[in-house]
Amino acid sequence: MQKTLNRFLQKANVVCLWLAAITACAAYNLFQSLGFHMCPLHLGVVAEDGIDAQILKAVGGINDRLKQLEEIEKAVKKNAADYDLVTKVVGEVKLELETFRKSQIGIKRGITRPGEVGEECARFLGGLLLKAGLNQEKWQGRQKDFAESEMKNILGINTKAALTSSDIPLPTEFNGDVVELVYQYGQGRKLATVFPMGALTVKLPKLTTDTTFGLIAQSGSVTEKSPQVAFVTFTAEKFGGLIRLPQEIDEDSIVAMGQFLARYAARNLALVEDVQVFTSTGADSGANGAGAGMLTAANTDSATYPLGGTTSGGKTKASQAVLADFRALRQQVTGAVLGRAKYMLHPTFEALLVSFNTSATVTPYQRGNGAFGAGATLDGFPIEWVNAMPAFTTSAVVSTGYVLFGDPSFQYLGLRSGIRFDTSREAAFTTDEILVRALERMTVGYMATKAFAVLQTDAS
Repeated sequence: MQKTLNRFLQKANVVCLWLAAITACAAYNLFQSLGFHMCPLHLGVVAEDGIDAQILKAVGGINDRLKQLEEIEKAVKKNAADYDLVTKVVGEVKLELETFRKSQIGIKRGITRPGEVGEECARFLGGLLLKAGLNQEKWQGRQKDFAESEMKNILGINTKAALTSSDIPLPTEFNGDVVELVYQYGQGRKLATVFPMGALTVKLPKLTTDTTFGLIAQSGSVTEKSPQVAFVTFTAEKFGGLIRLPQEIDEDSIVAMGQFLARYAARNLALVEDVQVFTSTGADSGANGAGAGMLTAANTDSATYPLGGTTSGGKTKASQAVLADFRALRQQVTGAVLGRAKYMLHPTFEALLVSFNTSATVTPYQRGNGAFGAGATLDGFPIEWVNAMPAFTTSAVVSTGYVLFGDPSFQYLGLRSGIRFDTSREAAFTTDEILVRALERMTVGYMATKAFAVLQTDAS
């Protein structure tokens, strides 16, 4: 049956080929009668392969296609691996670029001029001012659009009506910039021991009675030593104030306003810290905190020396101090302190110290290298000029300490968190001004006995 069907199909193919040939001849004759020049037409009949041969031929073609697909698949896999490698390299480059960018920011912040914060810190503080201005809704049109764009670019946030200034605290990295200014403006952080407080109240041990070791005879008994210890309590208190700025912030003054804000806050916070470290009375009012400054601590320890000594009273003016008073003051501190001791007094005392240089005394006072207070010494002991100390005067002021001598590192400055900046939204609405609040929590504590002494005027 299959053979019969095959023969029938072969005959049918032949018939179809003849019919196609007859049609082609007719078309050829028609084109010639119309005047077209045709090439000679040669007809022939090619016997077609059988079904099995055609199937084998088709299968061979499919196999060739599959081989081509396999080659394409291999190429795709290779390209995918190359793509993953390129993606990995690009990621590494991005990471290195980000690290480099951060390091450059650190370098830029590190090379700022004295008395200024870094560019990024100033921009951030300027952004806080823009935020306060936008909250007051005083800008319109292009000025408002510019302020919103700059604020988003600086602070990295979107403008929202519900967003308050407390949602934008001063970042830690910028906090350090302002703290560096405090170090430049003030002396408290430079001289005292800065102690970070981990809680509101912290207790630290203080050695009150120090027993001494001595010679022990052979086979002799070793006597027991019992040093006395007391605890000094540090309780953080809040200091700070408000900075008033005009509403009109020009687009070219963003960084300048930020620098002004940082410098102003740093100067005032440095002064507050210096008052706590050196002159706080412990009255817990005004600029005085609950902790006692170095002048008060020296009085509590009875480490004081009156002008003229105990037998030559009646000197109630700072201008009556002589070189012998400054030298006698050094005897009021413990012997071990002398290795790191220094004088601490107001810069106005420089005029008095110069008068100590005579033909008899030669030059006990040395101004140093010419910078303001840098390298000044008296009898070889360093001098620290402290603005928070009482100024030199020729008026009579009884029982007042003017000069400190000793090791200020025994005075601890406890700091609770860092400096905090906040901006007011409505406090200065009627005057169209912006209020910026700078706050810091701190306290001080005296951690030794007779580590420093004070030179003071007589009581009468």
